[in-house]
Amino acid sequence: MNKSSLIVLAALFARGQKGRCKMKWLNVSKIRFVLFVFVPAMLLIGGRAKADVIWTQKADMPTARWIHSSSVVDGKIYVIGGASSEPAIEAVWPVEVYDPITDTWTQKADIPTGRAFLSASVVDGKIYAIGGCPDSYKSYSVVEEYDPVTDTWTRKADMPTARAALSTSVVDGKIYAIGGMTSTNNRVGLSTVEVYDPATGTWTSKAAMPTPRYALSTSVVDGQIYAIGGASQTPGEHTVEAYDPATDTWTRKADMPTARRNFSTSVVCGKIYAIGGWLNSGMHPYSIVEVYEPAMNMWTKEADMPDVRACLSTSVVDGRIYAIGGTFQPHPCPALSTVYELTIGGHAPDFNGDEIVDINDLLILIEHWGQAEPSVDIAPPPCGDGIIDAKDLEVLMSYWQQEVLPVSLLAYWKFDETEGFIAADSAGDYDGTLNGNPVWKPTSGKVNGALQLDGVDDYVSTPFVLNPAAGTFSVFAWVKGGAPRQVIISQKNGVNWLLADPSAGKLMTELQSSGRDGRPLVSQTVITDGVWHRMGFVWDGSQRILYIDDVEVVKDTQASLAAATGGLYFGVGSNLSVGSFWSGLIDDVRIYNRAVSP
Repeated sequence: MNKSSLIVLAALFARGQKGRCKMKWLNVSKIRFVLFVFVPAMLLIGGRAKADVIWTQKADMPTARWIHSSSVVDGKIYVIGGASSEPAIEAVWPVEVYDPITDTWTQKADIPTGRAFLSASVVDGKIYAIGGCPDSYKSYSVVEEYDPVTDTWTRKADMPTARAALSTSVVDGKIYAIGGMTSTNNRVGLSTVEVYDPATGTWTSKAAMPTPRYALSTSVVDGQIYAIGGASQTPGEHTVEAYDPATDTWTRKADMPTARRNFSTSVVCGKIYAIGGWLNSGMHPYSIVEVYEPAMNMWTKEADMPDVRACLSTSVVDGRIYAIGGTFQPHPCPALSTVYELTIGGHAPDFNGDEIVDINDLLILIEHWGQAEPSVDIAPPPCGDGIIDAKDLEVLMSYWQQEVLPVSLLAYWKFDETEGFIAADSAGDYDGTLNGNPVWKPTSGKVNGALQLDGVDDYVSTPFVLNPAAGTFSVFAWVKGGAPRQVIISQKNGVNWLLADPSAGKLMTELQSSGRDGRPLVSQTVITDGVWHRMGFVWDGSQRILYIDDVEVVKDTQASLAAATGGLYFGVGSNLSVGSFWSGLIDDVRIYNRAVSP
């Protein structure tokens, strides 16, 4: 056994003897087995397993198309329907099948009823193509079943409500057809929910969706159908509503950060990936990927697609998402044949959330050895294999003593440098530039080093990080010193995010609605008392919350936040005005792309 293994073993038994181990009891033979047999080998491997998200371009689809649908049967993706490029929107008839293993396409029997804006779902290995429209004036109630084994189509019972731009999902062998519109010339969302039972060939009406929508996307997690985005009329929406088929009820969930329609969703490891889309068809599409975690009812941002895309389809094979076809510009919309594969890395083994993989995480893994514990099941990525074993230990040891930052951490300036004019961003690509003559204080920070600002002309500037109007976010920073009117964080061509109020030095924010109800939010707590304080602002999409030392001090409700697209300033107001420069220390500034609790 090498030295590292001995250290780990000694630490384990020392913690157990002192009774500080979080486990009720540790089986000594289990510890010895794991550490003596596996840990030495893992420590010799070296390197670090990465939880990267990687986009890769794959073989083009033979027929360019948009506003189509795709479904998976036996590991192959069947692309059905859609339309050719504008201005002459013509239905695409060929069914084309993609094999991810060979990266090849094969043509199959044409769909009998050519149509776009349809939705397809799979039950018992057969694909049901539902609804859609052949042109701008008519929508279909047509249901056709495709059998991949025989490469044949069969007409089934029509859907009761003819509609296009609907979304379908399957729960317990039944297909739920949700929302849509009567025609593309009458773009008003429907709240209709009808369920098809392939076993009986019958349709049944269910509780209407609370927010009528078309061009939405639905996905299923743990038997719940999540209806996301879409449009009630023209612009896309943030709305997320969950349907429980067991109780025939709907529940409102956390809004999607980016309002959009004509996008696509897919599920990997119990998380819903919302990809592409646009606000409306007169605007350029998005490359945005946002991820919803139903268990936490929260959204985070993921790596963008390589290019913008709306009216695409997505499907999952072996934990990889395939984004297929669509269009890359507003009207007239050229159809695309491009295919991208999204590979999702597993989550890093920081089980206790202290942002480093160490003995504490190893203890947690050993505690669950041989068990089925999803929070610790990290191998093989992205979803694990249902048991905690040597594969999970191998991944953990490849991260040993590595820093692991939260996925939702958009930017993180530690201010631990000792020299130079750059404040590095440890989480993203938003390095700050020192202006004036700030002084690095390597041993004087709240967390390691900090930056000393003189209150005259010192500040830090960064590139554009986020638009406050774009969705939920949080910002936290440690500060010491300061005086009334002085600013901690602001945005160029925007407002002051965190500052001391002009009268008494109380924490406040000027992030507010651009409407008549917009107003600053001021706490009753002074922060300019020469003591270290952790400042925080959280925007959850409807509430502004200010924190001091991780305690909520004030909150209110706003309809929205005003938009701004400038870079950030640390230690000065948004217009660089005299009197707004911070006189004191700033340390550990963090920005998250979701609402977080400190």
